[in-house]
Amino acid sequence: MEIHRLKPMKDGYDQDLFNRLYKETEGLRNLLTYQIDHRRYGVTQDIIKSWFDDKFIFVFNKYYGEITNDQLKGRIINALRTFKFRMLRKAYSKYNIYNNEVRLEGEKNLINIIPIDDGISNHQLFLELALIYLKKNLCDDSFLVLQVDLNPPPYILNKMVNPKTKIPAKLIAEYLDLEPSRDSTLYINDLRSEVSYWVSQAKEYFKEYNQPA
Repeated sequence: MEIHRLKPMKDGYDQDLFNRLYKETEGLRNLLTYQIDHRRYGVTQDIIKSWFDDKFIFVFNKYYGEITNDQLKGRIINALRTFKFRMLRKAYSKYNIYNNEVRLEGEKNLINIIPIDDGISNHQLFLELALIYLKKNLCDDSFLVLQVDLNPPPYILNKMVNPKTKIPAKLIAEYLDLEPSRDSTLYINDLRSEVSYWVSQAKEYFKEYNQPA
C-alpha cells in the first residue's frame, strides 16, 4: 500500500539504528496487523504486516537525520497508528455485509425492519441502500463504529466471551487505539447514539419512500 512511496535509503544512514527501531516497534506492528480484518482486503495477514513494514521504512527514511532518534521513534509510532486508521476507514468504506445485525442501546435491531413492508424483494440491495443512506448522514467516526458493530473484526471477536452480544464501548475504543479513559468510552457511546438516531430516521425515510403513489 505504501511501497510506491518508497525511495532509496539515504546515503550513510545508520543501519544499527534502523534495525533497533525496527525491532522495538515490531510488537506494535504485529498488534496493528492483528487489528486489521485482512479479509476485507482479500489478502493474508502477512501482506497486511508488509504494509506496516513499508510505512516504517518510509517514515524512517523521510525523517532520518532531521530529528533526534527519540523523536524519530515517536514519529514512526504515530505514523503506524495513523496508518491503521487510514486502513480501517478504507476497509469499512465498502458495504460488504457478513451479517445484518446492528446492536444499539443494548438491543438487537435488524436493519431489515427499515421498513418491515419495504416491498423490495432483493434483500441485499435494500441493505446496501440503507447503508448508503446512513453513510450520507453519519459523521465518519459514527459510520466506522456502525461498521465495526455490523462486522466485528477478528481482534474484537477473539476478546468477546459471547460474540453475539453487544460489543462493549471500551473494547471498540481499544480497537480504535483511543486513550483508555472514561472519555473514550463516552465518545463511542455518543457515536452509537448518533447511529441510533439515524437508524430511526432511515426507518421513517424508507417507509415514506415506499408508500404507494
